[in-house]
Amino acid sequence: MKRRILFILFLCNYWLSFSYCGFRKVPQNVSVILGEEITLQCAYESRGTSIVELDSQWRSSAGNLLGIHDSGRLPGHQGRYSYVKDSPEELDLKISDVRLDDDGEFECQMLNPDEGPIRAAAHLNVIVPPTIVYFENYQTNRSIEVFEGTELNVTCVAPNTKPKAQIYWFINGQRVEDRNRINEKDAYHMNKTTSVYSSFLWKPRREDQKKQVVCEASQYISGKKTSAHLTVDLLYAPDRPIVSIVGGDSFVRVGDNVTVVCIVRGGNPRPHFVSWYVNELPVSNRFEFDSNAQESRNTYSFIANSHHNGASFECHTSNRRGEPVAEAQKNALHFRVSYAPTEVLLLGNSEVRMGESVQIQCRSKESNPAPKISWLMNGHPVQASGPQEELEQTHGFVSVSNLSFNAVDGLRSAADGHQATVTCTAENTEGSVSKEFVIHILVPPSRPKITVDVDGPHDSHHVIARQEGEDLNLTCTTKGGNPKPHVAWYMGHEKISGSQNRLDSEGVMVSSISLTADPSMNEEKLRCSVLNKAIEQPLIDSKTIKVFYQPRRLQIRQPEGVRHQLVAGKESTLLCISSDANPPPTSIHWFFHLNAEGEPLMFTGETIINETRMADSGSTLENIVSFTPTMQYDGIVVRCSAKNPYWTSVKNTTFPLNVMYPPMPLVDSPIKIVVVEGESFKENLTVKANPPVSAWRWRKNGIPFEHTIGNVFARGSVLSGRSLTSQDAGQYTMFAINSVGNVNFTIHLIVEYSAKIIRISSPVIASEGDTVVLECEADGHPKKHEMVEWRRKGITIASSHEDSTRVVLRLNASKTIEGEYVCRADNGVGQPAESSTLVFLNSAPQVLNLPIHSKAAGSLGGKAKAKCRAQGVPLSNFVWYSGSHQIKGNSSKYTITNKRMDLNMAETTLWINNISPDDYQKELRCTAFNDLGSDTNIIALGPLSAPDVPHNIRITNTTDQSISIAWDPGFDGGTNQHFELHYEKYGSLEGRQERAINTTHNQLRLTGLNPASTYLFQVRSINERGLSSPLSTPAVHATTLNEDGLQVSAVHTFNDLIATKATQLLFITICVLLLLCCCIIILYISQRNRKKKLQEKTELVRANGESSGGIIHRVQVYGATAHMPPQARLTDGRLLDADLDASEDEHSVRTMIEVNPNGCMQQISTDLYERSLFTEYDGYDASGRMNPVAQYSTIGRRPYGTYANVPYPEPPNNLSPALSRGSLQRRRQNNNNSPQYLTTFIPESPRPGPIQFAQLEGDLV
Repeated sequence: MKRRILFILFLCNYWLSFSYCGFRKVPQNVSVILGEEITLQCAYESRGTSIVELDSQWRSSAGNLLGIHDSGRLPGHQGRYSYVKDSPEELDLKISDVRLDDDGEFECQMLNPDEGPIRAAAHLNVIVPPTIVYFENYQTNRSIEVFEGTELNVTCVAPNTKPKAQIYWFINGQRVEDRNRINEKDAYHMNKTTSVYSSFLWKPRREDQKKQVVCEASQYISGKKTSAHLTVDLLYAPDRPIVSIVGGDSFVRVGDNVTVVCIVRGGNPRPHFVSWYVNELPVSNRFEFDSNAQESRNTYSFIANSHHNGASFECHTSNRRGEPVAEAQKNALHFRVSYAPTEVLLLGNSEVRMGESVQIQCRSKESNPAPKISWLMNGHPVQASGPQEELEQTHGFVSVSNLSFNAVDGLRSAADGHQATVTCTAENTEGSVSKEFVIHILVPPSRPKITVDVDGPHDSHHVIARQEGEDLNLTCTTKGGNPKPHVAWYMGHEKISGSQNRLDSEGVMVSSISLTADPSMNEEKLRCSVLNKAIEQPLIDSKTIKVFYQPRRLQIRQPEGVRHQLVAGKESTLLCISSDANPPPTSIHWFFHLNAEGEPLMFTGETIINETRMADSGSTLENIVSFTPTMQYDGIVVRCSAKNPYWTSVKNTTFPLNVMYPPMPLVDSPIKIVVVEGESFKENLTVKANPPVSAWRWRKNGIPFEHTIGNVFARGSVLSGRSLTSQDAGQYTMFAINSVGNVNFTIHLIVEYSAKIIRISSPVIASEGDTVVLECEADGHPKKHEMVEWRRKGITIASSHEDSTRVVLRLNASKTIEGEYVCRADNGVGQPAESSTLVFLNSAPQVLNLPIHSKAAGSLGGKAKAKCRAQGVPLSNFVWYSGSHQIKGNSSKYTITNKRMDLNMAETTLWINNISPDDYQKELRCTAFNDLGSDTNIIALGPLSAPDVPHNIRITNTTDQSISIAWDPGFDGGTNQHFELHYEKYGSLEGRQERAINTTHNQLRLTGLNPASTYLFQVRSINERGLSSPLSTPAVHATTLNEDGLQVSAVHTFNDLIATKATQLLFITICVLLLLCCCIIILYISQRNRKKKLQEKTELVRANGESSGGIIHRVQVYGATAHMPPQARLTDGRLLDADLDASEDEHSVRTMIEVNPNGCMQQISTDLYERSLFTEYDGYDASGRMNPVAQYSTIGRRPYGTYANVPYPEPPNNLSPALSRGSLQRRRQNNNNSPQYLTTFIPESPRPGPIQFAQLEGDLV
């Protein structure tokens, strides 16, 4: 076993040594920095002197073979790989801009055909040095704020290095060696790079302020270093404030000027505020910073007052707004302020009764030091009753002293026998203050006495009697008293105001009062009360008041226990109650006022059913009356009258009677209402009822309805209708109901409506000799005798009346009775009604010759429409013929549709598809037939053309501002047409102003015209191809009504217009004729000269032809498909010769053309051939435009030098298919376009037969 292992190791060592055999330069492992350039060397070791042919290549780190190439850049790899060969045995691999993808093993492979392959590998290690470092959560190379005592945790990142970088920390350049404060971790990436994260924990102190924390990343293999730093800004609170008093003395007097200073040092940032507070209230926050001393200072000056004594002056400071570094620092000062008392307070009774003891206390306000108190009575010093007290307060001291004496002793030294004056004085070192106190001595008055100015007949010693409303003047007197007494009057327990008090010269107090006797005073005590402070209870004198008065009110009501409602016809009772009176009434009477003018009915109450004596306020009395009310009693007033000889007047009260009765209409039933159909009515039925009607019920013809039936509406007692019809007529009954009873009322509603046809005979078809019976029946209200009749052409026809609403007409069938018959019904209400029926006689068809259906048109390959309309009974059938050929049914060529227009009129439409030239040569015949005969109409089919002029132009209506006009359209030219109405106002001051309006209708209403004005109208038609007809002539005139709606004669105006225009037209015609004559003369001379030249040329050519054997070369004619010049037009099928230029005339001599008189220069309409079919033959390009050089000459038309032996051109190959498919496109043209001209060749499709060129004969030009 041991030998086997040794043998294997030997073989491996041998193979390794042999594997690099043959290499002169073996690839070596190498490291390179990212982005730099590296060359991997590889060379073959040659064994001889001969040049070895080697195949060599490299394999990349990704395992890709780079291929066998010569020196130079290799494909792929962004052009970064290239081979370097200094000799055939060498193959170096050069890599530029090394990337991480290049990291790995590269292998050099070489093949010697004689010795076999060899290979060697080398590892390329790509180094990624650190390029940046940064701090997480902090901005690099910035300052960071750290609170004092707070631990700073900073993380530094060195991203994406290979191999990983080492991170070191420095504080102000000194490396941190304590690894306990550093924590690192790595993050490996898929691209073989590593990111290193290093966290550093540090608690800075004040001496670390502004120090830099540096994070440095270094890589040993590359020697690269990079770093980032942070500057520490340590935040800490300022020192405690230093406070002092300028002058140093803390004892001051009131009014002194005191200055205190607060100094604050230290703190980062520097203090945000330095403020003075007095008793915790801010007084000064203005401070300044001394940069030299590095301190903040707040100086506060004030004037000392009493509140500053013992007050606390504090200085507060802080250096962070809203986020203090620490609690605000503060320091305090205290002052002693000396000041005099400002006031003394005297406490005690200011009023005493004779013989009572007086107690007075004197108290000073705050002062410093405490004051001494002294007393004076009526100006004489007196001793205090005890020792003085001194009380310490917040800002000073308060002194208190008491004084006691007898009221009699005080009066002895007083100048006034009723009061004494006491003075208190408080004094200290700063000043003194005094105050007086007055004490009043109280004396009671004498007893009062009440007297009356005038005694009454019923007065006694203690009683005063008066009638209600009488005046009562009283006086109360009293004498003496201190203070002077207060006199008051009382009625019962209520105090009376309004008294007048006075003190006379003898010291007597007199109080006077005036009263008016009132029932409320009856049996009341009137008292006079005298009172002052010397007595506890008032002194009183009193009198009893007695008042005679009527009842305050009389009340009428129904007795309790009976029905509260008065019902007509039933006995009722009323009760009259007299309230308290003094004395009570002696009699009561009842009065019923049935009308305003007559005497009332008087009743006397039957008995007094209740009389109660009241001890203090008189008595009450009740009286009852019985009666039977009627409906007339409702709403009347009942009066109750009470009287007594001792009263000054009679007492009355009224009571309105509310008598209940059933509903009663104010008009008699029934009533009749007549209304015309379509109109409205409203009938208010006044119904009297008490209580009001609680429910309304309506019926129509005995059938109940709610509120609305048809067009009739019932609301309470109101019956109304709107836009009535005959169905609304009938008998309407109203029921009015209340709690007492009900009533009904009838209304006959008659609706008059105009006559209307309800039945008429249908159209009648009869044979000659038959009897025709026409019946007509109408309805209407009122019905009148013979209100229905038959009419024809506005004339009444004698007929038999079955009754007033039905008429029968009997006729003997003949040609004269055929037509429309009108049944007319008129009953005098509204407009007469008319309905018509028709009578037809069996007749042979008759085709209507309408201008709009007289022709048909369509383009080659297109479609045309022909119409035919015929009258006949029975209804006509139709047969179409094209030439002699009958068109049977629908096919791809023809389509036929028939339509019934009326009972005796039918219409047929023929559509011709894929129109060919042969269709233009065939006439279309429409034959209408029935059992009685037939009729035929011939319709010409042609190319698309301009529409015909509208005809039968007529004015249908005129107003003051509008004109209605209508016309009959003509043939439309083969396409849809619209109409253009031209109109102008005749005699306009602004000159001729013609206006035009387009419409698709054959009638028009023009508005906005001027009243009493004449207008001229002309109409023309324009179809879809843009072709138009001439304006209709003569112009139609119409005159609007004037502003009053009356017609204005305009005949003379229009005749003047015609005369004026005729004169103008005559003048223009003469001028045109003269000009035409001049042109004819010039053309005649020119034509004669040209013919002479042509004759000479023809003779010359014929002579040459005869000499050449009579052979004539046929060549193309001059201008194939050309626009003719303006000087040349067709007249009678021949071409007028135009004046030619000299060059063209010379060319004509050299060019000989044979022309057939029947084929040369034939005009062809664009309606037959579209422009797209004119190809580029002789002067036309493919778009159909004329070549400007070849328009009027033959120069430049062909590339050949001569026209000799040129064959006739054939039509284009695609001409026939285009025509057969019907793909011709319609083109809009103006009527004034120059006509197209065609040469002797004819397109293939419309050619009827082969062309025999030998038959084309004519003169040579």
